[in-house]
Amino acid sequence: MRYKFLKLRQDNATLWVEIVNPPVNFSTTSLEEEIFSLVKETEKDPAIRVFILTGGIEDIYIRHFSIPELVQSTPDIKKLFLDKVFASRITGRIFAFSTTLTNWFMDWFPGLERIILKLLKATSGYSSALYLWFMMHRLYLAIERMNKITIAAINGSVNGGGAEMSTCFDFRFMINDQDFTIGQLEVLLGILPGGGGSQRWPRLIGKAKALELMLRGNLISPEEAERLGMITGSFRKDEFHAKVQEFADAMSRRPPVAVDGIKKAVHQGLETNLRHSLSIELEESARCFSSLSTHKIMKGYNDYIKETIEAPNVKPTTIRDAVIHLESEEFLKSLDV
Repeated sequence: MRYKFLKLRQDNATLWVEIVNPPVNFSTTSLEEEIFSLVKETEKDPAIRVFILTGGIEDIYIRHFSIPELVQSTPDIKKLFLDKVFASRITGRIFAFSTTLTNWFMDWFPGLERIILKLLKATSGYSSALYLWFMMHRLYLAIERMNKITIAAINGSVNGGGAEMSTCFDFRFMINDQDFTIGQLEVLLGILPGGGGSQRWPRLIGKAKALELMLRGNLISPEEAERLGMITGSFRKDEFHAKVQEFADAMSRRPPVAVDGIKKAVHQGLETNLRHSLSIELEESARCFSSLSTHKIMKGYNDYIKETIEAPNVKPTTIRDAVIHLESEEFLKSLDV
């Protein structure tokens, strides 16, 4: 598939996706459509184990979401009478329940997701409000649930919708020597982070800090963002790509079945109570143990223990030695996993 706003390149088992939407990489519905299609396609490729999203324009990641599209939301909402629907507590709750149900059905029936998004897009010429929100929500959920390690390589300042999108990734890295910042500035425009930011930031950094981030609408430095847990780490500009790639290479050696199981257990578990989340964990554990690759790794590690700990007249290796062994390319290649 050809992409208008995305440039792709593969480095080992890592797919680098560069956003190119001059002048400052505003996020748009069209851009999010392309990322959504790419995410769905990449999930099917076993050769890709790490998915990285970065800016394809120097010193620019994603400025924020397109303001013209957001301005259009006001008349579009009125065209659908949503202002009147949410003016009533009862009809507002009914509508909220119906959108929850719609998302639930799309989760369980991928074919239905495609149909609903196509129908909403077909009506976007009259009113784009619902399509904008559903497209945004489905994209961010798709990134979050991707069966790959995902990394947001933030090579410039990021605000609003771009910052919200970053919350869906497993890891976030920033450049720390160019005065770049991250923030949720929506409150300054009289709105809230409506692409999932009001829900995902509290889950990442806690309710109090998330409220401060969104209510103050201030710009956060990479150092402060790392301290708060908003990002995983930060590097100098001259080493940023190499450091992120080094991290990606290490992550690409994580067994895919375990990566997928951990992500499903965490994300699905956070959406329910502890009793049910433990059942989800049990289900994903069973899937891992049923995997041939897991069986090979466990057996290979058991052989390592016999040779380095249980064999007579050997000094037992440390757990650090064991981790180095398990992470080594030689070990994984010997097992053909």
